Amino acid sequence: MKKMLKNKKGFSLIELLIVIAIMGVLAVIAFSMFSGVVSNSRKKADRTQGGNIQKALVAYIVDTGDAYLESLVCPTTIDKKANQDDPDNGAVIKAAAHTWEDVCIALQCYQKVGEEIYEPFLNPKNGATPSSADFKVQWTGHEGYTIEVFPERMNATVVPVESGAKLIIPDRP
Repeated sequence: MKKMLKNKKGFSLIELLIVIAIMGVLAVIAFSMFSGVVSNSRKKADRTQGGNIQKALVAYIVDTGDAYLESLVCPTTIDKKANQDDPDNGAVIKAAAHTWEDVCIALQCYQKVGEEIYEPFLNPKNGATPSSADFKVQWTGHEGYTIEVFPERMNATVVPVESGAKLIIPDRP
């Protein structure tokens, strides 16, 4: 019995410290790799969200024939029921001062073009009142979206940008 107790060996303090140091280095490497994956996924989410906004805007342009966004209205009161009853309740999005946020909100509201009333082209994620918060950029390097409308092709592009987000609508010839 005494012989068994003498042969029992354990870890020395040096061995234990070396193992802890190796685990720390591996944790730092894993964390840096994980943070890169999160950053890339947020960039991709912004591109996907831009594509969703683009599809809704192109659907608006094609369905209404309003290629210059002359009838696209951003409601002054964000109330779905009020907007459904009175789609004229708002300001036209034509001035260069308007932003991609205004376009997102307008596409989530009922639109009246001529005598036709159109359902919202873009749905908020949570089904609540129209807001640009559901469509904001995820990656900290993106400021917002640049929306460029091409009336002659009845098309538009929506691209997340690092700075200088704007709405570009050419003047009617």
